[in-house]
Amino acid sequence: MGTSQRAARFRFLYRESEGVLGAREWALASVLPVGIALVLTIVAFAIAPDAPRDLAREPFVDPLVIARNAYFIVYAFALIFCAVAEYFVCAKRFADRGEPPALAGLAPLMIFVAGAAHWWTPRSEGLAPAALPYVCDALALVVVAWTIVDLGLGPSRPQWRRPREPS
Repeated sequence: MGTSQRAARFRFLYRESEGVLGAREWALASVLPVGIALVLTIVAFAIAPDAPRDLAREPFVDPLVIARNAYFIVYAFALIFCAVAEYFVCAKRFADRGEPPALAGLAPLMIFVAGAAHWWTPRSEGLAPAALPYVCDALALVVVAWTIVDLGLGPSRPQWRRPREPS
């Protein structure tokens, strides 16, 4: 496969919402953005501080803290890019199933809401219930599981019922 064909395939899979994908092709195309997001998240958990910094004992400007925060900035942007790429892959599969492609945004949205709940709850000074992150996690898991089952195991729509490709 030439470079231009690879670039066109990458653009089709991860940067365009038009088109359709079968279940096997969807699963294979999902490996890259999901894998990158998982690896980056494991690194983020590994380097996350476990307690607030004690500025009475530690220097205010610490190169390790600067590097950690720089990673978190890059991590946030990379997660958004991975979520967008996964949206486009799932939108094609939802279209192949005859379902609204907009459903592809539900799983990334719920994952981001669960992550925000984990960040916000300890900082809410008691405003958010302690169970909020776990409820959001459960909802995110249900939506992700439904997406995987629906897109991975659901049949494609018959060819005669698919919308025609624009010429």
